[in-house]
Amino acid sequence: MNDLVSLTSEEARRINLAAQGFSYKRTPDEASASELNSIMNSMKVVQLDAVPIVVRTQYLPFFSRLGNYKISLYDEIAYEEDKWFELWAHEASIAPVKNEPFFRFLKERAKRGDTWKGLYKVATEEPGYVKTVLEEVRQRGPLQAKHLNDPRYLKQSGWGSRSVGQLALNWLYRIGEVGIRRGNNFEKKYDLISNIVPSEILSLPSPTEEESLKKLYLWATSAMGVASAGDIQDYFRTRSSNTSFLLQELVEEGLLMKVAVEGWGLESFAISGFGIPKEISPTCVLSPFDPITWNRERLRRIFDFDYKLEIYKPKSKREFGYYVMPFMHHGRIVARVDLANRRQTGVLEVLGAFCEPSYDSGAISKPLWEEIVLLATFVGCSAILIKRRGNLSQPLIIEQKMSK
Repeated sequence: MNDLVSLTSEEARRINLAAQGFSYKRTPDEASASELNSIMNSMKVVQLDAVPIVVRTQYLPFFSRLGNYKISLYDEIAYEEDKWFELWAHEASIAPVKNEPFFRFLKERAKRGDTWKGLYKVATEEPGYVKTVLEEVRQRGPLQAKHLNDPRYLKQSGWGSRSVGQLALNWLYRIGEVGIRRGNNFEKKYDLISNIVPSEILSLPSPTEEESLKKLYLWATSAMGVASAGDIQDYFRTRSSNTSFLLQELVEEGLLMKVAVEGWGLESFAISGFGIPKEISPTCVLSPFDPITWNRERLRRIFDFDYKLEIYKPKSKREFGYYVMPFMHHGRIVARVDLANRRQTGVLEVLGAFCEPSYDSGAISKPLWEEIVLLATFVGCSAILIKRRGNLSQPLIIEQKMSK
C-alpha cells in the first residue's frame, strides 16, 4: 500500500532542481566528458533547436548546470563517440544511446502512420523512391538531402521540406532505418542507424509498448523529481490512453509513489524512496528549451514564473525580446534577459534585462552580470554590450563599470 506523501511547494522545487542535476557545484575549470555524461543521465533527454542567436540550445543545459566546457566536447560525445543519439521524443532531441530500445515503439507507431502526414504520404505513394534513398544512404552515407542523386526539389518556401528526398530521409529517420549526425553548421547528415547505435544495443530485444512506456514514465519522474501525470507524459511526449493505468501499476510495483504537492491540486508522483534536499541554490541562465523551462505550465507551478517564447512573434508584438533566457538565482527564477551573440564582432549584446516584480534589482544585478560574463566566455565573445532596455539594464551597466 502506498501512503500519500505531502510536500510543500518549496520542497517540490528543491527536489526538481536536484533531479535535474543542479546540485553540481560549478568551478572555474572546464567540465569533463564524464560530467557531461552525468548531467545527460540526470536529464535523460535534451531538446534540439537550430536557432543560433546566442548558441544552439542543446549546448546550454550543460552550461547551466556545469559552467564552462568546450562545445566541441558535446559534439565529440554525441557524433563521434556515439554515446548519445538523435531521436524524436520531446520534439527533436538527443538522449543516451543506451536507452534506444525503449524508444523503438515510437518508430512502430510511425510505420502505422502516427507521424507527420507529409512523411507518411511519401512512404505510401513513393515506396520505390524511398527504397532508393535508403540504398543511397547505405552506399554513400552519411549524406545530406541535397547530396542525393535525385533530391526532387519542391517549389515552396518556409519551414517545410525542400525536397521529396528530405521527406524520404525524415521518414526513414522516424521509422528507425537511419539516424542523424551533424555537420559543422548543424546540418543534418543521414546515416544508417546501425552505424550510429552500437550493435550490442541494436541486437537487444525490443520491449513492448507497455514496457517502454513504463520505463519512460520512470525516467521522466526521475528526471523531474516530482511530477504530475501530465508532466510525466509531456517529458518524452509519450501519448497514451493507458497512462493512468500504467502509473498505477508502477505504484503497485513499488517503483513510484503518490505525492500531494502544496498548491498543485494534481495527482502527482515521485520515485519511491526519494529524498528532499535541505538546500540547493544554483545560479545560472536557462535556455528557452531547457527541461526546466519547456513545460510552461509546470514552470509556472514550480517557480511562479510566466514565460512565453516570442521568437515567432513580430518584433513589435514582443514583450521582452527575441531570445529571452530566464535567470535563476539561488534556485529561484528572478529575472530574464534578451541576448544576442554578434559573432562577427565578438560581442554578446544584452538587448534587454528585466527583474521579476517580486525581486530587488539591486540584489540581482551583480550575480546576473557575473553569469553574463561566464556565458560570454562560453560562447566565445570577448566583449559585452548592454542596451538600455528593461528595469535591470541600468544596474547591469553599473556592475559592468565597477568590474573594469
